[in-house]
Amino acid sequence: MSLPSTYRRSGSSMLEHQTWCDRGFEPTETSLANLMKTQGLVQKFKVTHLLSYLGRLNPIPIGVSKNDAVWLFDNVAFRGPNGTWQAEFVTAVFDARVSTKLVDIVGDIAEKVGLSKGDKQEKTIEQRITPFLMEVLPGRRVDIKFGESTALRLGPGGRNGISSDLKKVPDSAAGTVVKSAAEVPSGAGGLLELNTFYTEPEGWAVISDVDDTIKITQTSDPVGILRSTFVAEPTPIAGMPELYWQIKDMVTPSAPWFYLSASPYNLYPFLRDFTHRYYPPGQLILRDASWMTIPGLLSNLTLGTQKYKVDRMKKLYEWLPKKKMICIGDSTQSDPESYGEMYRKHPEWIKLILIRKVTDIAAVGTEKKNAPKRFEEAFKGVPREAWHVFEDPAECRERIQKRVPFTTTTSATALSTAAERFNMSSEGAAAKRQKSNKDVPYNLIYWPEIPGRGEFIRLALEEAGAEYVDTAKTEEGNDEVMAHIKGEKPDDDTNPPIFAPPILKHGDLVISQTPNILLYLGPRLGLVPSVEEDPDALYKVNELALTALDGLSNEPHDCHHPIGSELYYEDQKEEAKRKTEHYVKTRLPKFLGYFERVLNSKASGEGPYLYAGKLSYADLVLFQCLDGLRFMFPKAMAKLEKERKHSKLFELYDAVKQRPKLKEYLEGPRRQKYSNGLYRYYEEFDIEG
Repeated sequence: MSLPSTYRRSGSSMLEHQTWCDRGFEPTETSLANLMKTQGLVQKFKVTHLLSYLGRLNPIPIGVSKNDAVWLFDNVAFRGPNGTWQAEFVTAVFDARVSTKLVDIVGDIAEKVGLSKGDKQEKTIEQRITPFLMEVLPGRRVDIKFGESTALRLGPGGRNGISSDLKKVPDSAAGTVVKSAAEVPSGAGGLLELNTFYTEPEGWAVISDVDDTIKITQTSDPVGILRSTFVAEPTPIAGMPELYWQIKDMVTPSAPWFYLSASPYNLYPFLRDFTHRYYPPGQLILRDASWMTIPGLLSNLTLGTQKYKVDRMKKLYEWLPKKKMICIGDSTQSDPESYGEMYRKHPEWIKLILIRKVTDIAAVGTEKKNAPKRFEEAFKGVPREAWHVFEDPAECRERIQKRVPFTTTTSATALSTAAERFNMSSEGAAAKRQKSNKDVPYNLIYWPEIPGRGEFIRLALEEAGAEYVDTAKTEEGNDEVMAHIKGEKPDDDTNPPIFAPPILKHGDLVISQTPNILLYLGPRLGLVPSVEEDPDALYKVNELALTALDGLSNEPHDCHHPIGSELYYEDQKEEAKRKTEHYVKTRLPKFLGYFERVLNSKASGEGPYLYAGKLSYADLVLFQCLDGLRFMFPKAMAKLEKERKHSKLFELYDAVKQRPKLKEYLEGPRRQKYSNGLYRYYEEFDIEG
């Protein structure tokens, strides 16, 4: 089978061409749906469309609208030739409205990976495919607030909707992380925050591939790529998280990490969540050639990767020529050739190359890719001690010790610290579970027909785009809850009996209690800052969630059941009325005032959220409490909002409500209506306070 001329011109190697032909990439790619959305906005903005060909020289860029989605990409700040700090800011802007072809495209991908029509995993495909179906918006500018006070204007973007700007940034110490936020109209969504990591000119740095180096992708198989990208739970390569945290502890704390992948920018949110969950934070460098094309995904990951990666590494060298680089990749693509070429250009820059020999993928051509002759040719002219091919990540330790100057004591401490961090952190635990019984959807067990306390869990799962089963939507949902409450479930030696829902089942684990479930889900779903960013963040977020649940969930429940939950409301109406009057006049303002104080505190950080400037599960809990209270006490809540004493609190409510995934969920059929559950409306409760 011959390759189309476009691929012959792509600068691909013979090995890449051979894999493309042998593994049937061409028929798979040509059979995929054409996902290019018709440029509907071109007619509306003809001038902008034409001027976008000028890129950054576009004299008439336009701003972001409420219907747009903006992505900000994490970056690294470095010292330029004159000693000033600067960083490359990359943004992307597109229409948040998804192509009408979504259903057909989801079905096409599902069929390719062998799913039956209507399979529950189609929901996962829909969530991950969405960034490929949003129309790029050329010629947009994006205003951001860098840190606390520095205003930066980025763009305008080019034909692909992406802008890249090298900007001066304020002085800061190496190792500092500065947060930025996009300044967009209400209603606009996307990834509106970025982290800038400051690094010194000298010292160590790491360049790492992603697919089949740190994440199972199966880049030698077209169907494997589709399955791992759009269906499967992203899974780290066994032993690689431990190795990376060990390396991080060995080199200087301010050493930057660059994740250099041939994946397209469409996958940035997916890959960013993955790397943040399992590996040291860093800058993701992705390919922009196939924006909005699923067929292009296969081409990007398999063709012309050497030329692309060498080009990107040249840019890194221009930024950080005095750094000492550790380069890590695998044998499925052209990582050996890319790193070998870059070493020959700058031997003083690259100090160690580690290549994972991929043997756990049954693919045609694996033997040729793993042949010693291939590595010898790729690393021609590279000293033997500067490169190593491994199967077990643990064997890299000796190589690292020889190339990275530190004492034996430091080495042992680093290994111990890395292992301890990985094993004790929720991210590390999650990585190990993925290799056992936890590579399955979450199962939420709760009463049907009421949001109740189960809604706090649903919001976390929905915001994270997690795959889960909700028994409230199944015919046997009520029976499942009762079986747990009555003790009809088989006893086991690891899970205590359940007292009441909500209940979360994940693999062999069965737990209950709303805050306990959120404590478990938060780190796994990226709804708390990572242990590396803030070792104590989980406890601070949990403190805020517990306070909201105490005063804005449990106490409202007691308003309609002040004596006993087993009694009917009608049996305790007088007591309920007295309890409600006291709550609305005294307790409700007290708790709202507390959270307004939190949002005004330094610990809240930049943006509308409770802690560290980032959305956490505490924000989702608070949102649901406020939403339930608006249903339960509409007059009192309207009065409190009108008084403007809690303006930041209601800004948080609006910000959470407008998050793209939550907005879709809240406006869709899965969101259950309030009725006789936790938050109830009674006319006698509807007082202003």
